[in-house]
Amino acid sequence: MWYEYIFGGFMKRLFLLGLALVALAFIACTPKGSSGGEIHIGATITSEGAYAAVGVPYGNFYRAFVDYVNQAPEYQDILKGRTLRATIYDDKGDGAAGKTYIERLINDDKVFALVAILGTWNVVAAKNELETSGVPAVYFGTGSSAQMFEPAVGDERFMMGVQPLYKTEGRLMYLRAVTSFENVRRIGVIYFTADDGTSLRDGIETQAALDTRPNKPEIIYQPISSTDAASIGPQVAAVQNADVIIAAGNQAYFKAVYAAAYANSLARAKPMITTYVNASPTNIPTEAVNAGAGGIYSAAWVVYWEDANTSEEAARRQRDYAEYCKIVDLDTRYIPASEKEAYKVNAYAMSSYIALKTFLIGIQRLNDSGQALTAANYLKVMESERVPVAISGGVNYAGGNRIGLDALAFVKYQPPVTGTAENGTFIDVDPRG
Repeated sequence: MWYEYIFGGFMKRLFLLGLALVALAFIACTPKGSSGGEIHIGATITSEGAYAAVGVPYGNFYRAFVDYVNQAPEYQDILKGRTLRATIYDDKGDGAAGKTYIERLINDDKVFALVAILGTWNVVAAKNELETSGVPAVYFGTGSSAQMFEPAVGDERFMMGVQPLYKTEGRLMYLRAVTSFENVRRIGVIYFTADDGTSLRDGIETQAALDTRPNKPEIIYQPISSTDAASIGPQVAAVQNADVIIAAGNQAYFKAVYAAAYANSLARAKPMITTYVNASPTNIPTEAVNAGAGGIYSAAWVVYWEDANTSEEAARRQRDYAEYCKIVDLDTRYIPASEKEAYKVNAYAMSSYIALKTFLIGIQRLNDSGQALTAANYLKVMESERVPVAISGGVNYAGGNRIGLDALAFVKYQPPVTGTAENGTFIDVDPRG
């Protein structure tokens, strides 16, 4: 299904149908250099603790993909006799450690590029180093606005995010609310007072300011800082008469907001829009399956099942996904045989594929242009035209644009069928038809 939405005053076709991602990560892979030299990349990633469920599959596929790139004939024209090498440090979820490792990668390891640094804690802690090092940093495993520039100038331009940024998604949330539902006169925004929630709120405010229609909806903002549903009842009551409710923030807060809304007879039946990081059935509150519950809607950006015959872009994404599955099947070192089918639909493993493919597009462009492998030349070719993102859409870095993906699909939670063992899922949907 295809969608059109206004973005910045213009109609924009959205074509990204798919699976939501949360924070993304990877772990170390350091193949030996070849006689032709190396393309040395690096990152920090926690592979233990709360984010291990993300880092382990991401890291396993990352290492498998590096092995594949170094051996597969189709990548030799990109490598030009060189070896792709990655140095990754485990920051264990600590921003201070991550900052130290990022400084080491830049100053001691002298990597050519940082690829897929995980986590807001690292991006914020090492913000100055990332913005001033002159080292290309491609793909961040966070939606934090710390990596967002409108526009980037100077060495800020070397920060090239891909994953959707919260502020950009906030803009799209507003557009979803006013274009996807009928007769929206009031929007209730419950946002969380951490970076994710305030960034989403800022995006909503930005897009609302661009809406010059005389009948634009009223927006009611309600901040919260608690994950206790009972304690945020007053904030939900303040937006109970809204036509659409936006829950702006991550998993723990979203569950609390939805539970509080379900306990409110007026808010219960209202559609609720939330961020892409919540678009996983495991994040959906149990109340959502009950009769009379308002629908849960979200953004999504990774594609792996659409019909390849619908467009040239869809065919490209299908080819990407086929290659991803091929690498999963071929690997014998990092991906357990018993988990191969699970990896084929694992968002975190796919994210490492997306990160490395995005980075390699710049290397391919350098080869095609005949330019030397330098940071300045890499930046030039990445900004030269839109970058197609694997199993997804694209991102445009021209003119210092650093807002991440600027188009996301709309999906709706579909509860499991009563009396079956099926899980709930998210489906592509346009509420207007």
